[in-house]
Amino acid sequence: MRDDNRRDNDSKRNFNRGPREWIGPTIDYKDVELLRKFMTSSSKLMSRRRTGTSAQEQNALKQAVKRARFLALIPFRGI
Repeated sequence: MRDDNRRDNDSKRNFNRGPREWIGPTIDYKDVELLRKFMTSSSKLMSRRRTGTSAQEQNALKQAVKRARFLALIPFRGI
């Protein structure tokens, strides 16, 4: 018997979005123009909510920005 006060999380756990129709461009640290689209004017990475990227895409973006900064393709501060 379930307690009525407890939330039923089964529907959230088993939620499947299905295959994505459109997969965006491949994120590469050498593609500086693409990286700048995801950065603010102060060279900060925009949030996932603002850019609409998934967690996996945001992680790849973060790694690409770090590599590009290390190789001096994009600045650490200010564009």
